[in-house]
Amino acid sequence: MDVIKSAAWIFVLTVILSSCSTSGTKEEAPPNFIIILADDLGYGGLASYGDTSLRTPNIDYLAAEGIRFTDFHSNAPVCSPTRAALLTGNYQQRSGMEGVIYVRGETREVGLDSSQVSIAKLLKTAGYATGIMGKWHLGYQPEFNPVHHGFDTFYGYLSGNVDYHSHYDNAGIYDWWHNLDSIYEEGYATDLISAHAVDFIAENKEKPFFLYVSHEAPHVPFQGRNDPAYRFPGEKFSYHGPVEDTLKVYNEMVEVMDEGVGEILKALRENGLEENTLILFISDNGAEIFGNNGKLSGHKGNLLEGGHRVPGIAYWKGKIMPRESSATVLSMDVLPTLLAMSQGSYPENLQFDGVDLSKHLLQNELIQDRRLFWRYRNQKVARHKEWKLLLSDKDTLLVNLDKDALELHDLSGERPEIVKDLLEKLDAWEKGVGPVKAMKTI
Repeated sequence: MDVIKSAAWIFVLTVILSSCSTSGTKEEAPPNFIIILADDLGYGGLASYGDTSLRTPNIDYLAAEGIRFTDFHSNAPVCSPTRAALLTGNYQQRSGMEGVIYVRGETREVGLDSSQVSIAKLLKTAGYATGIMGKWHLGYQPEFNPVHHGFDTFYGYLSGNVDYHSHYDNAGIYDWWHNLDSIYEEGYATDLISAHAVDFIAENKEKPFFLYVSHEAPHVPFQGRNDPAYRFPGEKFSYHGPVEDTLKVYNEMVEVMDEGVGEILKALRENGLEENTLILFISDNGAEIFGNNGKLSGHKGNLLEGGHRVPGIAYWKGKIMPRESSATVLSMDVLPTLLAMSQGSYPENLQFDGVDLSKHLLQNELIQDRRLFWRYRNQKVARHKEWKLLLSDKDTLLVNLDKDALELHDLSGERPEIVKDLLEKLDAWEKGVGPVKAMKTI
């Protein structure tokens, strides 16, 4: 009898241990990732960042229920370089994408080389479906197309901006694509981008996905949903468009983008994916002079704070605690962060200039101390904590951003030791990434 009891007890214990082992080692499904990138949206250009004239309830919801960054920066004060840094996880200088790829001239022949490691390529090896909807701006030629950088699906345009209705770029060339094929699609560019994003979610709901929603809004031309197309081949047109009430249309462009964010959230909820999806909302650079950079000095194209400090929001229902973060973060940090969260296996020799923010996002851990750098045309910046050193052809400016966000007071004469340290680190960084490339190559 004792033998029987003992055997029975061993059987029960084995079942219990097996059950505990199974439940304890069961892994959650890999998370989905959505990056929503606004174009030329300044630091103050959302209701949640201070613009009370705007109605952006969906983006504001992400900010209220997620992390609202107050010191998030684009890697550059213009489009192409920031996008290169976002996709490669490195300073854009390493991939030769330091300047804007213009619609005319020699730069139309260059782009982000397909030999570069990219976030889409890496996530694809981990079993992710990958899609980009909207603006590319990393090369016009077929060899630079997103499909050669790891994206399964591309709907959108290759240039810096298109007519929101006719989809002609500012050289009068038709620019709307599905992968490598030029296609005709009727509709407002912002709505089309959002609709393709929603379709991608529905089509890939059974497996992990990486979705890059690269909006045109609120980049010029000023065009609302009901404004006419004005760019056509063989015709002359202005860069900003023919609209007279530009402020009204600008606000509409931001608000329509916000509606699209709402449609993406709706699609996640309808497909039961919201609790397993990280959404990042950011901008590629600061606003032009007609946009809203809050109380910051500068604007798109320069390295004052208004040129590169932008809205940054991270939302993951049930995973990210709602809060505000003053951590200094750059576009290039996105790639290593997503890799760390993806549960994938990647080559051990991968190294990036960006850092993994996952523990900061999920556990509110501090980000490692580091010095950061910007370089665009004749301007250079070195940053460490609150100290920012800005060099240009005319000035050397050292500011304490915690006390002087407007960058009005030069402290270089009072703190020469900080200037010396930042100059030394900037020189070492430049030697590492290489000199400024001539415009014939970018």
